[in-house]
Amino acid sequence: MQPLQIGVCSWSLAIPDLERALATIREELGLGLVHLGLLDDKYKDRDRLLRTVEDAGVEVSATAIGFVGEDYSTIQRIAATGGYIPDHDWENRKAKSQAVADLTRELGVRQMSVHIGFVPHDPRGRGYAVMVDRVKAIADIAGERGLSLLMETGQETADALMAFMDAVGRPNLAVNFDPANVILYGVGEPLEAVNVLKNRIVHVHMKDANLSARPGTDWGEEVVLGTGQADIPRLVSRLRALGYTGPLVIEREAGNQRLADIKEAVRLLESLVG
Repeated sequence: MQPLQIGVCSWSLAIPDLERALATIREELGLGLVHLGLLDDKYKDRDRLLRTVEDAGVEVSATAIGFVGEDYSTIQRIAATGGYIPDHDWENRKAKSQAVADLTRELGVRQMSVHIGFVPHDPRGRGYAVMVDRVKAIADIAGERGLSLLMETGQETADALMAFMDAVGRPNLAVNFDPANVILYGVGEPLEAVNVLKNRIVHVHMKDANLSARPGTDWGEEVVLGTGQADIPRLVSRLRALGYTGPLVIEREAGNQRLADIKEAVRLLESLVG
């Protein structure tokens, strides 16, 4: 992987068939780097998935875990259903995380990302301690396989995320930074978040958004990269100034012309990184 290499999330094209999605990324976008989404049950067909990725001729920057039952319809619903929050599904989600960690290692990839779920606000409460213990467990699963576990930004302020990571206290725990999520969830300003998280950031999603009229209560609006409030040129410049050399992975999760939007994002990023 080259420094600041441009990639794309495999799910961004909204093409259910992974083989066709990877072919589109390689042939129509001209990209050789993919954040590989293992968001449904396709990860269970290990041999086919390994063969599909190998035949596609793309490099995987990280794998991404998602869980059945996560509901992104509102901020309130994902707060209740996201990541490792639901007690009733914790063991199932832990088991999937372990299976994806095994697959990640077999792919020769060193990073696995996940939305861990909303961290409870009160660090003295039982819910906070439960989340600390659960993320420790997942980080240890990853660490035993030589992997870093990447927490995606969005639900918490950067300061709260830093404090939580310190509470977990695992050296292989890092950040997949998504500037748009900071805006979509209404928890801060992306450039300020970068200044706080600094070298904890090892993987970056290139996604853009505008605030809602009620930040933190209603979703903001995801928009084409470079047209929103994330200030992508300044953000990339700041990341470089801080010494970031990881990938810049385009994520597009809205709109009905994904391929065209991603091509526009590629053009913008190429103009910024050369």
